[in-house]
Amino acid sequence: MSVDLSELKLSDFPPCVRLGLRKLEEVLAMPPAPHLHDVQQHIMDRYIFCCRDSRSSKIRAVGPVEELVVVRELGQHLGKIVDTAARNSLFITLFHPSSHDPRTPHKLRILSALVSLAIATHNVSVLEATAVWMQQVCCLSSWSGEVCRGLVQDYFQFTSSSPPHFAAALRALPTMAPLFTANLITTLSQLYAKVGSGEICERPPETLVSTVVWWLKGVPGLPPHLALAPLTHSLPGVSLPMTAVPPIAPLMKWCVEAPFFENTNNCSESQGRRSSLPKLMEAEGFFDKATSAKLGPSESTNLYSQLHLSILHTLQNVPSVRARMTQKQVICGIRCTDYL
Repeated sequence: MSVDLSELKLSDFPPCVRLGLRKLEEVLAMPPAPHLHDVQQHIMDRYIFCCRDSRSSKIRAVGPVEELVVVRELGQHLGKIVDTAARNSLFITLFHPSSHDPRTPHKLRILSALVSLAIATHNVSVLEATAVWMQQVCCLSSWSGEVCRGLVQDYFQFTSSSPPHFAAALRALPTMAPLFTANLITTLSQLYAKVGSGEICERPPETLVSTVVWWLKGVPGLPPHLALAPLTHSLPGVSLPMTAVPPIAPLMKWCVEAPFFENTNNCSESQGRRSSLPKLMEAEGFFDKATSAKLGPSESTNLYSQLHLSILHTLQNVPSVRARMTQKQVICGIRCTDYL
């Protein structure tokens, strides 16, 4: 079966991105054929993730500004796809990572920007597709970690000049996309869970810790224990089951690491950042008074105590969330001996 790409060849950037996404969606809906994989890769390389001038036929990698245009086009197109299976298929094809593919870092950078935009604009379709992608590549993989590091920079390293709606976007996330939020907690937890790995422990931003605690406490009207959401929800539009990894073990590791951070004196810069953060969060009504004030040593300890308590509550309620699972199975989604 031949694929007509004549319309794409006559298009400049950025119309070629829109047309390329539509054409790629058409190709994915065709019956499987050996040559179609090459056609898919050709469309992505020449018309979606690059800049192309139809008059000179020159192709070059997109720059920072053009990258934002690609992100905008991706978000708009994915947001319009009603069929969940088609959306997931397109998303996974676009951002399929490979350690042997030099294009992967570029795609992950675009994906991180796409997810960041989706959080700010409440693009649920993109967030749901990202949740499926994270479970397919594994929430603990370096690929998921690379995407989420960009989110840490965008949403969890606030300054006094950060837009106030960022806090509101984080507050709405569990209600808007619970499966994505649960997978995000898993990946973010793993990023800073270094005890026993031989790597240098990196202190998570206290905004991140506060947000995770707030998420784990539950949101009115939602099922409790967001940390177990991937274990209790089937993935929409996916025929094969994907292994879900709960964040309990790496979050427990955060609690183990916390006392070591309290004895360090090299965090003056982060202290300055935290002093401006609580005012922003308090204005949004985002945290309890205990976590919205300036965090000194005792308040920081209390924050990790709240995290520990939230984890214990989650484990205590495993039977009510998933009757056939035990606490041991939840903790051992990854090797428990690595974390305790």
